[in-house]
Parts: sequence; C-alpha cells; structure tokens
Amino acid sequence: MKPRDERTIYFCPRFHVNFYHSYRGDTADEQGFGKDIRIIRKILDDLEKLETEGISVHCAWDFDNVFSLGHIIPRHAPDILNRIKDRVATGRDEIHLMSWNNGLLSAHTPEEFKLAVEWALKAPDGSGNIDVFSACTSIVRPQECMVTPSHLKLYKQLGIETLSVYYSAIPFNGFGSFVPKLGIAERYNPLLLVDGERGESMRLLPAINQGDLAEYGLSARRMLKRIRRKQLSLAKPTDLIVLLDMDADDTFWEGFLLPPLSVAAPSFAGLYHLVKSIAGLGYVSFIKPSEYLANHENAGTITFAQDLADGAFDGFASWAEKYENHVLWTMVTQGRTYWDAAKSWVIASNHLDPSSQDDFHQWSAVLPQALQKLAMQTMRTRLQVLSTTHFGLSAPVMNVHRLQAATLLAEDAITQARILLEHVMGAGASVPGDIEIPHWKSNPLHLEPSVDGALTLQTHYVRHVIKAPWVMYDKLVHRSTSIAFNASIAQGTISLGAGESASVHWRRTARIDERLQVLCLDCLVEYPSTKEHGYDNVKAQRLGRTWDERWKQVAPCEIIAFETIPLTTTITVWKEDFGGAVSSYPLDYYAYGGNKGLCSINNHVTPSWIALSDGSSGLLIAQSHKHLHGFAFCPLRQTITDGKQTITANPFGTYWGEQYTYPARTTGWGRTAALLTAEHLHSSAPSYAGEQVHFSLLLATYQGSRPPKELCLTARVFSETGELP
Repeated sequence: MKPRDERTIYFCPRFHVNFYHSYRGDTADEQGFGKDIRIIRKILDDLEKLETEGISVHCAWDFDNVFSLGHIIPRHAPDILNRIKDRVATGRDEIHLMSWNNGLLSAHTPEEFKLAVEWALKAPDGSGNIDVFSACTSIVRPQECMVTPSHLKLYKQLGIETLSVYYSAIPFNGFGSFVPKLGIAERYNPLLLVDGERGESMRLLPAINQGDLAEYGLSARRMLKRIRRKQLSLAKPTDLIVLLDMDADDTFWEGFLLPPLSVAAPSFAGLYHLVKSIAGLGYVSFIKPSEYLANHENAGTITFAQDLADGAFDGFASWAEKYENHVLWTMVTQGRTYWDAAKSWVIASNHLDPSSQDDFHQWSAVLPQALQKLAMQTMRTRLQVLSTTHFGLSAPVMNVHRLQAATLLAEDAITQARILLEHVMGAGASVPGDIEIPHWKSNPLHLEPSVDGALTLQTHYVRHVIKAPWVMYDKLVHRSTSIAFNASIAQGTISLGAGESASVHWRRTARIDERLQVLCLDCLVEYPSTKEHGYDNVKAQRLGRTWDERWKQVAPCEIIAFETIPLTTTITVWKEDFGGAVSSYPLDYYAYGGNKGLCSINNHVTPSWIALSDGSSGLLIAQSHKHLHGFAFCPLRQTITDGKQTITANPFGTYWGEQYTYPARTTGWGRTAALLTAEHLHSSAPSYAGEQVHFSLLLATYQGSRPPKELCLTARVFSETGELP
C-alpha cells in the first residue's frame, strides 16, 4: 500500500457524443450538428497540443450508434472518427457504452433493452462500438443517466460490469438526491449498487459535471486541492478518481472565456487551459476509468430504487411531461400492441417457451426469412422512435423538425408492426393464449362531489380528494369556476385572468364500479391558445417555434393522496417497470439536501400504474391506453409545512417550482449557475397551450404498503384494454 501522502487523485474527462439533438436540427451548421463537429475538433486539437507539451491525458468517449457513429460522423466528419479511433488503438483513450439508439432505456421492454445494448456493441448496420473501434470497455454511461433497478440484472447478462452516472451538486444529476451525503472516498471511487428488491448488484462509478467545478469558484484546481486535503485526512489512505463527464458539444470544452480572461478562470476557458491548470499538481495523474476500476476495490455499498434520469427535478419531467411526449408515447404503445400480438402468436403457434418473449433472436428465428427481415426492420424503427432525443431534453417544447421526424418514425413503426401481425397470423386468425383474470374487490367506496368541482373518495378508514382542474398562468394559480355537476358528470371553465379572453374548458365523468369498488374517471381538458410571450428568441430560432412562457403548471386531475400527515410517517411510492418488475422508494430523501419539500417528483416509469402508501393504506392510480397515455404519466409533489406533509399526484399534468438542493453542495454556486443557464430547467406547461387532453384513470384503495397482486393485475387489464376485468 502506498503511504498516505503518495495516494493519487486521478482525473479523467469523458465526452458524451450525440449529434442527434432535441434542441437543434440535422444540418451541418450551428443550427444542427455543426457545433458538435467544431467543438470535438477543438477537444482533439487541445489533447494533441497537451501531448506536445508532455502532458498525456487519458479520456473516455461514449456514443449513440445509429445516428452519430453509424451515419452522421462518418459522412460529415470522418476526420473526427479517425482521430478518436487512433487514440483508442494506441491506448490513450477508451470507449464506454451508451445505447445503440441513445434510448429512453427505462421505458424499454426487456426485449428492446437487450437489443439496444447488444447493438451498441455490435450492430447489424455496423455501427456498434466493437464494429468501429478496436476495443470497448464494459462500462455503461446510460443516455441521460436513465436507470431502472431491474437494469442491473440485464446489464450483467449482456457482459456490462460497471454503471456510471452523475453524483452531482447541481440540478443535472443522477442519484445525488436519493442517498445520504457520500464521503470523499465514496464519491470519488467505485461503489456497489444493490437492488434491494431483487438482490442484484453492480459496480457504480460516480461522475461529476462542469457545475461541480463552479461549486469551487469555477476552478478545477481549487476543487482538487480541497479534495486532496480531505483525502489526506482519511483514516484509511485511498486513491480517488474524478470523472468529469459532459456532452461533447458543450461550449465548456471549447471555453466560455476569451483568452484575456483564461488566466482568471482557466477551468472554463477550454480543455487545454483546464488541464494545464491542474497538471502541475504533484498528486494528480490521468487515467482511463477501466484501468482504475481494475486496480481499486469498491469503497462502499449503496441502494436506491428511484428510476433515474438527469432532467428537471432529477427525474423524467423533461421527457415525459410535455403534451407532445404523451402523443408520441401513445403511438409507441400502438406499435407495441401490434408487435406483442404478433410475437404472442409466433410463440404460441410454435410452442416456444414463454420466456422467449424477452429474446428477439429466439422467437424471431422460427419465422420465414422474409418475416425475420420485417421483424428486424420493425424493431430497428421502434428503437429509433425510443431515442430520448424525440422526447427531450428540450424544454418547454420540442424542436419542430425533430418532432416531425419522430412522428414519421412512429407512424412507420406502427405500420411495420401491423403488417408483421397480418403476415404471421393470416386472415381471420385470433391471438392465442390465456388471459389471467384477476379477482380483486376493494372495500366499499363512497364518492362525494363538492360545489368547487372536487370529489372526495372515502372508505371507512381513509379519504382521498380529486380536485377540479387548475393551472398556473402569468404567475397566478387559476382555479375552476362556472362548475356544473350531477352525480357522475362535472364540467367547468378556468379563466386565465383579465388580460386573456380564452379559457380552459373541462369535462369529467366519474363512476364507482359496484362490482370491484374502484373509481373510474374520464377527463377531457381543452387548453386555449394564448399569445406567444416571454420566449427566448435565440432558442425559438433553434426550435423552429415560439411559445407562451406564462404557462407554468397544469393540473387536469390533481389527486390529494395524503394530506397533512406527520413527517414521521414515510410515504412509499410503488411502481412497476416495463419488464414487470415491481419496486418502491420512500419519500424521505427531501432532508438529505436540506429541501423543505419537493416541488415535483417523477422517478417512476408507468406502463400501467403507480401506488402510494403510508404503510397502513394505499392508493393506486392506473392509466388507460384507450386514450392519451405516458411512460411516466403521474408526477408527484411533497409539500411540507410545520412538520406535516401533503402528497399530491398530477396525472397528465406538470408541476413547477424550486429545483432541489443537494447533499454534495459546497457553496451553492454551481446550482445557481445551472439555474441561470441550463436550457432544460423550464416548465413543460407551455406545450399544452391550444391542445386537448383526453385520458382515463382508475383509482383503487387498498390496505397495507405494497399493492396486492390482484389489484396490480386489475390495473394492468384496465390499462391495456380500457375496460375492467
């Protein structure tokens, strides 16, 4: 073991390469991927310049495959690809995995997930990392830090050993909110991530971003000196690795500051000046992450069950809560429905093991060659639709050209899946197989309407309130008025204020199913078009559209799940992912970063349902695929006042408010800088202006913490068919 003062801080830049953007288009100029080309060339120039000065920096790169590595870069910037290939071949740099389609991996089925990761290594179109480079590590840096607990098992099945996401002090984060503050040895070393529900585990290598440098006065050198002091004070001497990860097209790598100012803040004057500012520190060295992992043990064990994503509020808000996100996801589900029917027919008619449904290669191998080709093309198209770029990170609306491209791809995916179904089944055939009929009945429910449009759902032991629609517009909350209602139907309007003649109009039907004792809601909300206002002209030019920034929150059917209960009672969020794996996470992490409540919580994918429980009773909320639906349709809010908490759910709406503060914060400067500059930290509410939202929900109460299996099956049947079993 090295003596304490000989322990090293290793530093590694990692460049996330994706030329297919939600903010920009597909042209080789600054409105498209021209910026990527320019900045990556500058990165490579800086690395070569440093080498001529005797400073050899080892870096990591990750790519999407189908868009960037397989098409755009070879066609428009082959010099970039050749230079990176040379750095990898000569051992200076290494390649990390992302996913073939820079995919929304948490919303992939296991079958889709396996192919997205498998093709990222070796792809049918030759765009895989191993197809292009001489080697690829077993480290995955998921697109947008998207991870679901069940992924650990799937990654290991595919030979991926280490996961790497952000642990940051700013609102561009992975798991930084969800665990108590990590010590210096844990923050800058590999950890063992454990899925507490299933017992699976995987190595996790935390990364930081440029905002974490801002925490230390815009200085990597100052940050490393601070880390060094803490390193020397550790009871057990240990090396550390600082993995600085950022998009390869970020101006940070080129430099925000002109040369005269580079002396004052070299860390933000481009890669060359950043490295020069730290290379003289005797305890700093450069290393590839895979080499560090090979020679260092895990520094600790952690567990969390939130579905991760690095969007606003450390969750899916940036990809799931825009109106166009729901529309596109509804199309994804339509294509999947045809696909699943075709697959079920093939598996049943060929007497294949039911487990083959998650293995594309196994079940499609029995098809005639022409249908194998069609199945491959159908899957390829749907995986492209599932690119995160088609859903965000763009806010408050999507780039108009990107949205058009996504819609065309989704239409193709639907058509291809329908044709596949027709071919495998033949005329007049029906899908074989047994449907599991659940036997669920809740305790008797009572529904009480109020003159303000609210509904109170009661059992003998609990009550929940479904509020009338409301919006936040032009800094004010506007509530429903002119409400007319009878036993089952309510309708009303929402005025947007004296300056706006248009109003929100809504209609809601509610009925209790007497047989199952569940509440069924059908909601139709028409949001008016309002005059574009307050938008950023430069961003609007890149997005190809304008918007009304005054829209901040929409709540078409807000549900008060738990009201003014003690903070000593921990609410648990239950969820089921797209592979059918059920997991949960507690709403107790607000305190880790000193938050006084959480304005929006969306760390739960929702193929069918979400449930909330206080330990003794729970409420399950399910969506129907019959109308508009989403892959994470139900953001939550935790409001804390005087030691009491209220938990609300906002299906098919979007909350807005203060971003989180983090356990890892030092000065708060990085968070402030992010709030001032981050393009994704804007409400999705403007996307609803001029749109009609129609959705159906099932609400069911239950006793205990975990929702019973029979209730979950009932919710799934409702979700997939729009009907009760």
